[in-house]
Amino acid sequence: MRKQTNPHFLFNALNSIYSLAYKKSDLVPDAIVTLSEMMRYMLYETDNKTVFLEKEINYIKNYIELQKLRLNNIENIYINIHGETRNKYIEPLLLISFIENAFKYGTDYKGVAYVKIKISITENVLDFWIENKMENYKKDPENSGIGLTNIESRLDLLYPNSHQLTITETENNYSVHLNLILDQTQGTII
Repeated sequence: MRKQTNPHFLFNALNSIYSLAYKKSDLVPDAIVTLSEMMRYMLYETDNKTVFLEKEINYIKNYIELQKLRLNNIENIYINIHGETRNKYIEPLLLISFIENAFKYGTDYKGVAYVKIKISITENVLDFWIENKMENYKKDPENSGIGLTNIESRLDLLYPNSHQLTITETENNYSVHLNLILDQTQGTII
């Protein structure tokens, strides 16, 4: 699952940077540096069982910055992070699937997105909320829910009895709340 995420993201990021380059945007150098940081993280950090939480959050921030570059309206994209991230560990790329889905389904055909993210860390507990509008969602009965099933399986395997996942879906909104007890030590290479 972790390895399936990377190529999909990479192609989207390269397309966004290509689009900026085509428009001769001054944002291209920063976008390339951001993508470079993300690739470095994915190549050299994510083979470990756990990573520093602050590196994972930095990866998420970089992902959001690249998403903002490709969108026409970013007024409704929020990320709010509270709490101490140092010396805490998490399974790498655990939260990014929720964020990728929020941008995928929370962006309309005009490039207007509504994605609201809140990450709160108290002691060794992480609370993660994400909400998006359902602008681009047409349910595919054959493939719908596979990603969510994979994430749930991953959480059950990696955080047995130490997480709670709540998903709420209405006609216009999709929200996820994950409460997770963070790892106390850094895992070794898997």
